[in-house]
Amino acid sequence: MLLVNFSQVSKDFSSNPVFDEIDLEILEGERIGLVGENGSGKSTLLELVAGLDTPTEGNITRRRNLIIGYLLQEPDPAQSGKSIYEAVAEVSPEVVSMSSRLRELEARMSDPAVTSDVDEMEKVLDAYGKAQERFESLGGYTLEHKVEEVLGGLGFQPEQYGQKVGTLSGGEKKLVNLARILLQTPDLLLLDEPDNHLDLQAKAWLERFIRDYPGTVMIISHDSFLLDRVVKKIYQLEDGKVEVYAGNYSFYARERQQRLLKRHELYNLQQDEIKRLEVVHRNLVSWAKQNPKFAARAESMRKRVERAKREATERPVMTREKIKVNFDADRSGKKALEAKEVSKSIGERLLFAPFNLTILYGERIGIVGPNGSGKTTLLKVLMEEIASDTGSVKLGASVVSGYYEQEQQSLPAQMTLLDYIRSLKPVTEQHALGILRSLLFSFDDAYNKIGNLSGGEKSRLQIARLMLTDANLLVLDEPTNNLDIASIEVLEAALGQFEGTIVTVSHDRYFLDKIVTKTVAIGESGRMASYAGNFSYYLEKSGQSL
Repeated sequence: MLLVNFSQVSKDFSSNPVFDEIDLEILEGERIGLVGENGSGKSTLLELVAGLDTPTEGNITRRRNLIIGYLLQEPDPAQSGKSIYEAVAEVSPEVVSMSSRLRELEARMSDPAVTSDVDEMEKVLDAYGKAQERFESLGGYTLEHKVEEVLGGLGFQPEQYGQKVGTLSGGEKKLVNLARILLQTPDLLLLDEPDNHLDLQAKAWLERFIRDYPGTVMIISHDSFLLDRVVKKIYQLEDGKVEVYAGNYSFYARERQQRLLKRHELYNLQQDEIKRLEVVHRNLVSWAKQNPKFAARAESMRKRVERAKREATERPVMTREKIKVNFDADRSGKKALEAKEVSKSIGERLLFAPFNLTILYGERIGIVGPNGSGKTTLLKVLMEEIASDTGSVKLGASVVSGYYEQEQQSLPAQMTLLDYIRSLKPVTEQHALGILRSLLFSFDDAYNKIGNLSGGEKSRLQIARLMLTDANLLVLDEPTNNLDIASIEVLEAALGQFEGTIVTVSHDRYFLDKIVTKTVAIGESGRMASYAGNFSYYLEKSGQSL
């Protein structure tokens, strides 16, 4: 059954086209992955599907009474002051309205004016029966049980239910939003980068959930591993057009390359034919000057050349431009960082017990642990952005640190990109523009304010900051979040060639396996454990499983 249909849909922002006459269908039961470069309009497309935005041109039709659940890329700040339980339990507006309706009808049934009127009482009883049936079908009578079941499935403990949403980590906030949507069980579930901020256990749970979901799912993700495991169809958004691939991400990657090669071959054949027709046309024009009887044939050939040009395939882009990343830096001393007897608590909660950690030049350390275990806090302590409760942290000789923030809050929102680059390093305006261009920012982008950037654009700007500070100690908190797959591959390659020291928090399994040579795990009761290998080695030696 058709749930959503796009017919010749176009979307512009400030006269800049995002989509151009796209057609697409979403069918019942499908698992669709939406892929594309940062800035290609993936989130905008989801908003159009959800009805949160309207197209500039074209028509969008949805099945009657279609229920859509939309998981935003970023947590909803409106939930910050509510407890976890309150934020999740209030999600079904129909349950709330039907509950009010039942109370209203119960009050009417005890009203003497109604009880004395047989016909009116019969109408009220009939309305009450229908409302009660709908309330029960929505799970109104079992809401409390369902809330606890969903929260437990997502890893929340009962003692956390009263905790304010605003105090949670980024991953925990996203889990709360996901729990809110799960209770609705919408017909069509739209997920905008749901795996950002999620720990590895939660990612594994999300994979199982999407595979088993009774409705239809459309997901934006830059995690090719996740897309391989959960989707059966790929919609690629590129150059304002949508192209469909009937398979998972690996199938899409292979098929896309084959299609590009075929289009390139067709393009060359068509261009050769156009050149041949143009030669014939020029000859006919020349002959017509000597013999007018060739004039009609020359005109006919001119029209044929014009038609061939109109109908010709556009030249396919075989290799897309990618960001350019280089982390050159001077060598530091042998000891890059040393932490002695460091511990940290937040309120009554112990994040990590006193521990010692020595990081040597050239080491690549991955920090892992469940959402809320204190990974980001640990990085901030190591960077001395927040104070530890006990112990000390000391950087080694000649160490220059660069910090990539998960929340991107250190970027000055009111500053333009150009001014920000020049504030990091005294370079000419032309040089600064060149730096921005290497990270795929346009000339107009350079004069835009940082606060107007998307998550992916802010991530690229943070990469620029790391490069310009000449850091030989890179401290990275979820560096692959918000980046598209092509940019992640470039970042991985640059980090692979980097000769300095890396400390990173990541929930990207491929990234950890490719970059990390030592893993530090934050376990229960804040105890640290060190493993002399990458993430797969840690899983094997610790007995953990996903």
